[in-house]
Amino acid sequence: MSEKKDERRQMDPEILARKSVEASLPLEEVFCSSLKGKAALVTGGATGLGYNIVNRLCEAGASVVIASRNEERGKRAVQDFKEKGYEVSWVKTDVTKVEDCRQAVDFAVEKYGKLDVLVSNAAGWDNYSYLDVPEEVFDRVVDTDMKGAYFIGQAAARVMVRDKIKGKIVFIASAAHMGEGPAHICMNTFYIAAKAGVVGMTKGIAGELRQYGINVNCVAPGGMLSAGVFSQGAKAGALYGEEYMQARQKYGRETPLAMNPDMVALTAFALCTPMADFMVGETVNVNGGVLMNIQEKPFSYTVEGCIPGPGKKE
Repeated sequence: MSEKKDERRQMDPEILARKSVEASLPLEEVFCSSLKGKAALVTGGATGLGYNIVNRLCEAGASVVIASRNEERGKRAVQDFKEKGYEVSWVKTDVTKVEDCRQAVDFAVEKYGKLDVLVSNAAGWDNYSYLDVPEEVFDRVVDTDMKGAYFIGQAAARVMVRDKIKGKIVFIASAAHMGEGPAHICMNTFYIAAKAGVVGMTKGIAGELRQYGINVNCVAPGGMLSAGVFSQGAKAGALYGEEYMQARQKYGRETPLAMNPDMVALTAFALCTPMADFMVGETVNVNGGVLMNIQEKPFSYTVEGCIPGPGKKE
């Protein structure tokens, strides 16, 4: 009889609630110190969103390797973060080359003894009408955005499995995976294909790696104010002329824009923490509601502060 009593006590909702809270990590540990002693690798971490992700990972105590192609930017980023007291290194990496992906992971392991976190962020894009897309542009974007993510993820997973590390892998896709593009213009079909591929492979890879305790998830950002906004698509402007550029400027105002990439980096960072321990193969859309039908004026006259009703003056 006493055993049944103990069993009932264990199932008591109040007891279960208290036990679950007692077993929970403090928020400060989840978000502020959970990465202490961890080693991370961020592709494309020298500028833009990647740079912001590196900053947050370092703030939480991680040692970070930036993998990028441009040596000058990479070394400058390392200097920036070292001045903040962070442990950061750089390795020259072209993610379109599988061997470079493997060497970047090996560099991180040699530098910090292990690899706990990968954020696959390196990407490129462009704008061309579907009828005009050159093969070399398609190859460059798809090889960087999808193939690069696939094989840097594979390289990271191999060492995590080998070293029995229950790590985190975060892929960066885009709102383009849902068909979003420059309003009323589109012209990025190859980019849509690449980023939809990243979302799809996230699910498949997550399903395989869960057995090893490795969490794989994805972040799909919308527009951000970063260097790519000013540099990408320049060739399309030259090709399609002034009318195209005017349309981009006019309709671009209709697209929500994160004025600071950190607004997206925070979500990517969260997926590297214990917050994501029970998330498997998910894609988190962080895009300002780009595809939503968002109301812009408060058409209600029953609540003070909205528009006045019919026949009333404001």
